[in-house]
Amino acid sequence: MNMQATQTESMRRRRPEHASRTAASQAAFLLPHLTPEMDLLDLGCGPCSITVGLAAAVSPGTTTGIDLDPRSADGITVVTGDVTNLPFPDASFDALFASALLQHVADPLAVLREASRVARPGAVIGVVDADWDGELVYPTNAVLRRSTEIAKKLREGTSPFVGKQLRHLLTEAGFVNAEASARVIHHGTAEETASFGSFTAALFRYPAVVSRVVSEGWTSAEELEEMSLAWTAWGQDPGAFVARFWCEALAWAPAFRTP
Repeated sequence: MNMQATQTESMRRRRPEHASRTAASQAAFLLPHLTPEMDLLDLGCGPCSITVGLAAAVSPGTTTGIDLDPRSADGITVVTGDVTNLPFPDASFDALFASALLQHVADPLAVLREASRVARPGAVIGVVDADWDGELVYPTNAVLRRSTEIAKKLREGTSPFVGKQLRHLLTEAGFVNAEASARVIHHGTAEETASFGSFTAALFRYPAVVSRVVSEGWTSAEELEEMSLAWTAWGQDPGAFVARFWCEALAWAPAFRTP
């Protein structure tokens, strides 16, 4: 299975989690900058659970979502396409958004340069993404640490540490007045840790993941099963806790473009 197919399968596996995300939870930093009649583009819209909230904020303006494997939603134009080669003319949108997209691509700057191309003068962009640096996990053991190594190998060719770079990347892409912040998401109740443990355990049993890991020679199917069981057990530990950074950045397209 090639890298893009593996990434697509990984994102599909996460769809139930993605569908729980909303504009209020993922785009609160952008919403105050959205106004009615804006034309908005959601890059990597996925199940459109966030997109519908963005659409409400810019209505009666148009809202478009683009993704390699999108789902349709009422009132939203959904396009299947590559975010590094957007099928839109220059200067098409007043507002742009991307949630948990850049971590899945090899070249985040290429995505943001395309976003800059389709942004109208003065357009606002909001980007939110995770950063694997600084993760806190308790308790841990050799099997869990080994599973983290495998998870990082699975992300080779993508950008799991992109969060801290968002302000820099937006500036490099041609946006101005970039500002960045961060928040911590955490799982620290019995229900939350059980869900996180089960979700993580499922990664090491997912057929596409098992096939790739074993074929690459990184470990055996038996060790993957051990990792899966370890994460399930972690989720049941009464003292389990995990916290991760999510980084957010705002910027604007220049009010005037040089010809």
